[in-house]
Amino acid sequence: WMLRLVLFFIRLKRRDREYMKKKSLFQASFEESLNLEDDGFRKLQQEQHDKTAKFFKNGHASLWFCIRSFILSLIFPVGFNFILLAISMQLHESDTLTLPIAQHESLTVDVFLILLIIWLSLVVIGKFIKRTYLLPYRYQFHAFTFMIWFLLEMDLIFLDFLLANLASWEIIGIVGFIVMMIYWMFNIELAGLRKLMYGEVLKETSRNKIAKMIALYGMGILGVAMIVKHLLGFFTIDISNSIKGFGFLLLWLFCNFVLFAIVIFIGFPYFLHAYYKWKYPEEYREWEGQSLAEWYGKAYLKKHPELLEKDSGEN
Repeated sequence: WMLRLVLFFIRLKRRDREYMKKKSLFQASFEESLNLEDDGFRKLQQEQHDKTAKFFKNGHASLWFCIRSFILSLIFPVGFNFILLAISMQLHESDTLTLPIAQHESLTVDVFLILLIIWLSLVVIGKFIKRTYLLPYRYQFHAFTFMIWFLLEMDLIFLDFLLANLASWEIIGIVGFIVMMIYWMFNIELAGLRKLMYGEVLKETSRNKIAKMIALYGMGILGVAMIVKHLLGFFTIDISNSIKGFGFLLLWLFCNFVLFAIVIFIGFPYFLHAYYKWKYPEEYREWEGQSLAEWYGKAYLKKHPELLEKDSGEN
């Protein structure tokens, strides 16, 4: 019977491990989700979150905050991305560029308008979120989507330079490198969150190892190949322009790396924490020691009186 007992615990442990491997980041219990508060990258966003939360104490933003948000939206999401559109149009009309650019621009007025409509649609959809404790997350979500929109437009401008100066295999290699970098960073973040929330330690798969190698060494190999090709005179532009173009390429890759790192390492755990607050609202309310009015907002409670009735019944 001792042997049977040992075998039973071994099988139970194996089942727990299999369950742990299959468990999604969106299936954590309330206690497991609390571990997200210890995430170092999420804490970087907490200061900004707390500043924003002060404007939503009454369940809705103040008039001054709405006016300020409207002005900032015109300056940053709309204004900055419109400036990129103007820069793209100016580059294609310029006769003084030292680097060739594609004849037809990738960032057109139609593309700008489509991206603007998508961003505004997300803003409108966000208006349906009324719970006070989620309002700061809604505001920060629009800031993160602005960064993604800005990065996409910047990539379209650089794509025009790539199409005019590089061969197809070089463009595919650069895009593949960016994709592998995103994949690598996302896997690192997922593994870190799994370990933080569930205590899960997964072995590095061969696919992750390959992605890591490409991310670390792929750009170096591709860069050396491009420099050698430039020096051998395969391009029609001179050496100084080749080096200048390679510098712009590195700057573009660096911008992609930084913005994607912000979204993945800071944005993802931040909004994952918001998801669990939405999933376990009462547990988090009691955990943070807030009243119903402070947590949900008076306007939300008027439309959901069952929360007040439930709370009075429990008391």
